[in-house]
Amino acid sequence: MLINRSSPGQVPSRLPHLSLLLAFKTVAELASFTRAAEALHLSQSAVSQQVVKLEEALGVQLFIRSTRSVKMTQEGADLLEDISGAFDHLVGAFDRCARKAATPILHIESEPVLSAFWLTPRLRQFTERFPTLHIQQTLSTQRVEFADQTELAIKWGDGKWPGFDSEFLMGANYVPVCSPRLLNGDKPLGQPSDLGKHPLLHDRSYEDWKRWHELHPDVAMDPERGHIVSDSNVLAQLAIEGYGVALCVLALIERPLRTGELVVPFPDRVMRHSLAYYLLTRKQRPPSATAQAFIEWLKHEAGITETTLNLQGNGEPAGGAPAPS
Repeated sequence: MLINRSSPGQVPSRLPHLSLLLAFKTVAELASFTRAAEALHLSQSAVSQQVVKLEEALGVQLFIRSTRSVKMTQEGADLLEDISGAFDHLVGAFDRCARKAATPILHIESEPVLSAFWLTPRLRQFTERFPTLHIQQTLSTQRVEFADQTELAIKWGDGKWPGFDSEFLMGANYVPVCSPRLLNGDKPLGQPSDLGKHPLLHDRSYEDWKRWHELHPDVAMDPERGHIVSDSNVLAQLAIEGYGVALCVLALIERPLRTGELVVPFPDRVMRHSLAYYLLTRKQRPPSATAQAFIEWLKHEAGITETTLNLQGNGEPAGGAPAPS
């Protein structure tokens, strides 16, 4: 050991400034004064001077320098071995202390439409329980991004994601919805067969209405007509404006239903989707206590949603249409 130890409470007489040790360690690990200078945001001359000062303080040569390379001496290798563990321990202690002082952040990933219409309106309830917590959302459709800092994701699918543990969160009940103006307009929507008198509004394709019609074949209608849009926000807005009848996920249109902008003319004509929203966490990496509390809160809110919006329909699971966009 090249650095003398002293009794507790005393500063070792030969302990050099930590900046000198850091300069040496960086040069040794990168095998370059130039790269060490870039890493430390110093000039190459400053790094070289710090290493020279350390060599003078210790009375040994730490590097063999040449115009094209730098190589540690045996004394340099011994010093690097001695101080590496201490530096790692010091950095770890600093990081742990900084994390305790920093504002806690919960990183999650979510489908955009679920975040906009279901999760975000409820978040205040959770953040009031954890007033110092910041929630950072990554929004992605279909594919799983799951960055390193992400602890959980809410995704649409069949519950099978390789490399992740998944838990059912909430299903999707599709029902016809429209503006209340259509109920008593020129062509009143009094019974399901009246759907044939109105334009249908489609999310990306005719598939959802086709599956709904297969589930309810007694309704005289053509499921392959009407307007197509590629965004669930626009779909709901078209329905609110009275352009036709849309097939929407109940959980994602709670607000316009509460305000009366949208109504469900035939609440018994439900299509339960075979896919659903799931909670994803990494295998063999348990979520933090905060993330686990968030998961339990999500499951509680989803249970309330499923119970409140359960229309007791006679629908069976539908096929694999895409998630609400």
